[in-house]
Amino acid sequence: MTDPGMKCSRCQAPARHRFPAHNARFCDPCLERFIERQVERAIKQFAMLEPGQKVLVAVSGGKDSLTAWQVLRRLGYAAEGVHVSLELGAGEFSAASLAACAEMAGRLQAPLHVFRMADLTGLTVEEVARANRRSFCSVCGTLKRYYLNKLALDLGFPVLATGHHLDDEAGRLLGNLIHRHHEFLENQWPALEGAPGGFAKKIKPLCRLAGREIKAYAKVHGLPVASGHCPRAKGATLPYYQEAMQLLEDRMPGTTRILYLGFLEEKDGPPPLPDVQAVCSVCGAPTWAEVCTTCRFLQRAREQKQARANEASAAG
Repeated sequence: MTDPGMKCSRCQAPARHRFPAHNARFCDPCLERFIERQVERAIKQFAMLEPGQKVLVAVSGGKDSLTAWQVLRRLGYAAEGVHVSLELGAGEFSAASLAACAEMAGRLQAPLHVFRMADLTGLTVEEVARANRRSFCSVCGTLKRYYLNKLALDLGFPVLATGHHLDDEAGRLLGNLIHRHHEFLENQWPALEGAPGGFAKKIKPLCRLAGREIKAYAKVHGLPVASGHCPRAKGATLPYYQEAMQLLEDRMPGTTRILYLGFLEEKDGPPPLPDVQAVCSVCGAPTWAEVCTTCRFLQRAREQKQARANEASAAG
């Protein structure tokens, strides 16, 4: 990662971090300033937050969300954490994730709101995925987006922040370009406005930072990052596009930033809020259908679970 005798680009002190995309080398203190200034720049560039605003940070226990939480607190925002436990991998992975979030909350002396997906839905993600014949990752993403938005509103937070970073966004952009997902391309923006009673504002304050830059920050600060990976991530397609981008980045540093930030610069601005006139007949959330996607998923899963219970009772 570094060369002996390397000097910091900012202060000329011995440097430990080299980022070819910026043609820069940093010592630990200057790395911290670099990370915070990139987040400040993203917040200002995309009108993410007002000074000192209250914001709920979705934390998973990984380096990205923990970094987002710490940096927002250091920048003076009233950032609290929310963690939704999926209880995967016989509990070990989820337990480690929750422990990391709890330790981070203690370090920051900030509130952490913890919920179990099974308590929120009365079902496991596996049951919902199986009943709807969908991939685990697809259903998990749908449920998490729905409940994180709902929890932000229920807890009184106008803004929900996530730890998505430059590599995530560039990978998603590449996939959408390849498959010509025009609707997704139109809606891809690092700050999506909210609507009272329906949507919390969604922001991605790390959108200007690469994964390796965040990893260096997390290591310098000794953040309590949970080890391991989601045991159900097999089959997710985003990592393939990220690998393709990383191959280009390794050979042509700066390609990732050029692709993603250039894409944003060419857009007129953030997409308008969806003009949704109807609300879900089950949960009251804004939707284009009589019943929203999440409620349809849960309805099918509950019906299937009840049918299996009835069969077992009849057989017994």
